[in-house]
Amino acid sequence: MSVPKIDLHAHFFSPAYREALKKAGHFPGPDGLPYTPEWSPEAHLAFMEKNNVSKSILSCSSPGTHLIPGDDEFGRQVTREVNEYAADLKRKYPTKFGFFASLPLPDIPSALLEIDYALDRLDADGFIFLSNYHGMYLGDPRLEPVYAKLQARRATVFVHPTAPCNAHACNHDPTPARVLKSAPLVDAYVLPMMEYFFDSTRTFVDLLLSGTAAAYPDITFIVPHCGNALPSVLDRAFALSTWPLAVSTSRTVHPLTAPVVKEMFAKQFMFDLAGVPMPSLIHHILRWTTSDRLVYGSDVPYTPWVVAEKALQAMEEELPKLFGEQEIRDVYHGNAARLLARKPTL
Repeated sequence: MSVPKIDLHAHFFSPAYREALKKAGHFPGPDGLPYTPEWSPEAHLAFMEKNNVSKSILSCSSPGTHLIPGDDEFGRQVTREVNEYAADLKRKYPTKFGFFASLPLPDIPSALLEIDYALDRLDADGFIFLSNYHGMYLGDPRLEPVYAKLQARRATVFVHPTAPCNAHACNHDPTPARVLKSAPLVDAYVLPMMEYFFDSTRTFVDLLLSGTAAAYPDITFIVPHCGNALPSVLDRAFALSTWPLAVSTSRTVHPLTAPVVKEMFAKQFMFDLAGVPMPSLIHHILRWTTSDRLVYGSDVPYTPWVVAEKALQAMEEELPKLFGEQEIRDVYHGNAARLLARKPTL
């Protein structure tokens, strides 16, 4: 059946952001890609019309807006430009585009200012976080002031993977080549093939076991790519969190159980269906959550337009095997509409 869709995982490029990527050494493409994807509002709107996407919530993907470690001024400049550009698109096409604002993390004072600016001046629909910021993962206690403000605003946080980063390597090599030092085989395959899934999994396990997610229950987190590898590692992570070895780590580990986390997922987490969830991955995430926590995502233009169309065709073949018509309507549209209606507080 043809159902209108809200796309919560879609990206954009402003002209100035392309130039910023080049200045920061992300050439010919970000995260080791051999190209920078082509994008324009017109091409995006054409994709939406062809595939019955009623609204796209745009975000600036990896490597984000704080592009050069230690250069906070450049990070603030790029962040504000990206957010202003997205806000202009939302004003021009209010029924078609929304956006998740970027933050200049790990520059925390500037991020706190940008949260208020993005919500109060730009009408952002929430925020995009990367899985790490130059080696700062999302359970890091240094992020507590940011989470406290987001909690007070009841904000939505869409998390997107980026290159895995050993903090020592990042801090001592401020070039994009640092990713080659961070993990085995990281230079053997393009990062979106494996490392994006692993880094998203790493940061969400950190959010859970550090106690961060539980401490801020009014923040809604959107997990990308149908949960990544989370369903495969959570049982083991929770079991080991109760072992004596857990106290010897650099984080304070908060022991968790599967029932507790399933309850958190049911109240505080959404899972998008970008990133080849069909035919296998969808079954794994449904061991941990239900259809009312699933939302559509295309991941264009990083997922090329034609490939995103094929992924949607696979989705439309597989979802009727799992859900009834109303559940499918909610996955494509209703769940996201309810999330977007949950406006941040003033």
